[in-house]
Amino acid sequence: MSERKWHVSISVLISLATISLLTAAYSMPSVSSQQGENAFTVLPGEFTARDAPPMGEPYTLPQVLVVWNRDNIERFFTITARIPPENAVRLGYEPIPDENWVHPLPSSILIPENSYAEVQISLNIPRWENLTSKKWEVWIPVERQAIAPEIALEDIVRLKIETTEELPPLPGGTDYLILLAIGVAIAIVAAGVWIWSRRKGERKPKKGALSPRWR
Repeated sequence: MSERKWHVSISVLISLATISLLTAAYSMPSVSSQQGENAFTVLPGEFTARDAPPMGEPYTLPQVLVVWNRDNIERFFTITARIPPENAVRLGYEPIPDENWVHPLPSSILIPENSYAEVQISLNIPRWENLTSKKWEVWIPVERQAIAPEIALEDIVRLKIETTEELPPLPGGTDYLILLAIGVAIAIVAAGVWIWSRRKGERKPKKGALSPRWR
């Protein structure tokens, strides 16, 4: 074989190999959808919870997270809470002292293909005076579990929390305390009247009985 024909054969082989690789890559869109940046999204990516009450019991935020599974198969997601690094929070905010004050509901969910699910965020901030007028940031990582040989993908939602200026009223409010005080007062008065009537009845002579003076 001449040198020219040998070069032509090599060029043909390289061209065929290139076409085969491009064809194979084009025929595998599911792989790119599973591992690409747009495989899933979480909305909103950042929001603020204002007037969050340190009430010592669960408080559900009105804003929900929408987790979109944009893959062509169902996927399993986990949702947690994380204390962010101090140098990574938004200006004017500080990392939340305890990530256990934030509870995603549900914390894990299976989402069908090309569908979405809503996740609520519940706060349970202790009823402490020093937790009023605070501005915190907490991260909500949403992780899509991997299917081998993939790697897990994670999207992070920034949640900024601003607590109320004062502690909220106790459960039941002031009216409950007033009614309780009135009930206690009525019970004390009733008990006093009953004791007084008993003592008065004991001192009153029985009908038909003679006084010791006329016996």
